[in-house]
Amino acid sequence: MIIFTKNRTMNRQTIKITLLSFLCTIILFSAQASGFVQGRIYLKDGRVVECAEKDRIKLPKHSQDVKLLRRAFYKDKSKEIYRFEEIDSIVCWHAASPQHLRKFIPAPNIGWLWVYMETPYIGAYVYSQKGYGIDNNGGIEVLVKLRSLSRSRTTYYLRKTGDSEFYDVGSASRNAKNIFRERIAAYISDDPELAEIILQSDSKNRSKTILKLNDYNPTNH
Repeated sequence: MIIFTKNRTMNRQTIKITLLSFLCTIILFSAQASGFVQGRIYLKDGRVVECAEKDRIKLPKHSQDVKLLRRAFYKDKSKEIYRFEEIDSIVCWHAASPQHLRKFIPAPNIGWLWVYMETPYIGAYVYSQKGYGIDNNGGIEVLVKLRSLSRSRTTYYLRKTGDSEFYDVGSASRNAKNIFRERIAAYISDDPELAEIILQSDSKNRSKTILKLNDYNPTNH
């Protein structure tokens, strides 16, 4: 379900999409994301950088490096920088809801992706041009800026286990149409039964269509 709440000012508007994966919901608000969170930074060399209770990670956007603020709310705070290229993933949570973990990965030539779902066979990811935050209820905030004739980019990407390239299946903030379902079905043609189920689906909710990939299993065919 997608619920739009809009508060227009002139011809420009910033809204945020709260994606609660456990509710399969996308909610748009006219507010600014809370982008300072707790978490762990996993580096490609095997090291893990931990946040202490008073530390915060600034969630990156585009292909930004990651900033970790030690004692973030104190005068003696310090800053650590971890390069985009050296990071394997970030696992984050809001201090008020540490049970809801959110994972982000760096994708070369794309930028930071939120991991929407992962199975042993496939992953689905969301890219937001304007960046991310995490609500105090654990929901992901994906920023979207709307103008009179355009909107900033939010995109679903798919990647099969073992592949290095991500597959663009279309916008994450529009209703599902035939071409969206056709792109997904073409990508998972090695599971023809699921591909046909997705093609025949009449759901207009893109997140629900993406979540059908939880059943993707090419080894059955």
